[in-house]
Amino acid sequence: MLGLGLATSHAPSMFRGLEHWAPIHRVLTTGVPQPPQIESETPEVLRGYIERIAKGFGVLRSQLEAYRPDALLVVGDDQGEVFTEANMPAFCLFTCAEVHGSVNISLIDEREDQNHITLRCHAALAHYLFDSLSRKGFEISESRELKPLGKPARGIGHAFTRPVVKVTPKLDVPIIPLHVNAYFPPMPSGRRCYELGRSIAQALKGRPEKVALMASGGLSHDPRGPRAGWIDTALDRWVLEKLRSGDGESLCHLFEFDSDSLRGGTGEIRSWIVVAGACGGAPATVVDYIAAHHAVTGLGFAYWSPDALARGGP
Repeated sequence: MLGLGLATSHAPSMFRGLEHWAPIHRVLTTGVPQPPQIESETPEVLRGYIERIAKGFGVLRSQLEAYRPDALLVVGDDQGEVFTEANMPAFCLFTCAEVHGSVNISLIDEREDQNHITLRCHAALAHYLFDSLSRKGFEISESRELKPLGKPARGIGHAFTRPVVKVTPKLDVPIIPLHVNAYFPPMPSGRRCYELGRSIAQALKGRPEKVALMASGGLSHDPRGPRAGWIDTALDRWVLEKLRSGDGESLCHLFEFDSDSLRGGTGEIRSWIVVAGACGGAPATVVDYIAAHHAVTGLGFAYWSPDALARGGP
């Protein structure tokens, strides 16, 4: 059964010290004129951001440790690490026994063939979910073996490696990686992501395993794009308020229209929509939100507690 929901951003700066924030910012903004707010982000302010990020991950880690799940289903995206134009699924469930990937950051010249971690997977539950979702008509692919076509040296994408290390530092919880396409066509609609989450929750109702679900990605950002460094705080706060009020279904309307704000990395909000759908009308606890221009991302942390899920929506 599903008993815990988590959501976190995964911007590269979140996983490095202050000395790396400026170099990462330079690479990701690629000369794009920056918003005036960047001037107020002094080293002291950035240190405050880093402390808040550590606390945010700490809250999610504490929730996970208290719940003690048998499996952690991680909903994230692929940025050309595993998939290429040769095969670009909207959804892909990894049903292999394990996956591996580097926690290094190539943006600051860290080698992708080093510092690989191996993440044990809950293959039996993954196979069950794949069969269940396929029967419900979801256009979901299955990967029984990790074979990165795009960036073989990196392995599975950072959406799965870096946040998992933060919430399970001992890597002692089997995971199930679920890819939700956020950068390349075909990208699913918000409604389809919400429906996927609802179907995941329904499929897990009859299972004995305790399952936690974690969204990885977002919020608004456009790395290396024309809006790199600019953050849509109004959009981010609207998304978080809908989750806080238990109205995650309103997020179904995202990605139904073309908008500069919804392009680029902002598409990763789809992972949050999947988790919101799985958690139904239960209200989320928003841990923190940081409009961190030096991180080129609106950074968010939230969770749906076991008590909230047990009570459900209004």
